[in-house]
Amino acid sequence: MDGEGYTDDPGWFLDTRLGRFTLSVIAVGFVFFLVIWNMPDSEIRDRLRPRIDEAVWAIGIGQDWGVFAPNPVSVSYRVEADVVFADGSVERYEFPDGDPFVGAYREFRWRKYESRVRRDENRRRWRPTALWIKERYPDRHVTRVVLIRRTREVPEPGRNEVTAWESEEMFEISFANPDDRPDPYEAAGS
Repeated sequence: MDGEGYTDDPGWFLDTRLGRFTLSVIAVGFVFFLVIWNMPDSEIRDRLRPRIDEAVWAIGIGQDWGVFAPNPVSVSYRVEADVVFADGSVERYEFPDGDPFVGAYREFRWRKYESRVRRDENRRRWRPTALWIKERYPDRHVTRVVLIRRTREVPEPGRNEVTAWESEEMFEISFANPDDRPDPYEAAGS
């Protein structure tokens, strides 16, 4: 390679003290988040992790190693919603699936969201999720959204067993008219 078009210049921002300081703070922040997130179970981790949970998932560096031995996941789950319209019809909403190429990455993010929103300790996410699903139907009068947690046992490896899905209602919100937009930050279930 003759080096044509290559430059050692890191750019105007990194040539400044502020730029180098900013980049250093970001790097230290990432390392801090990753160290806290990946600590073994301990009292320190239990105290610090909830404080950084939303930031870690927002910047996309959260990791969940639950699929690996010695304790692989034993239950499959889905979150869906029954969307009820003013005419009485009901449509089952499912989070998007991806196309066979780059869609797998999009689908993975939705499955990660489902894995979080399904948990009772994350009930604060149920109301905003139901409101977001209502917004998927801007041309129809939605009267109710019911979030549904679906689970099924994962058969032991090597068995060709098919298990049945079980459903449980998690959260329900009703709307008197199409323009109802309850405060998404109001406590869930209120």
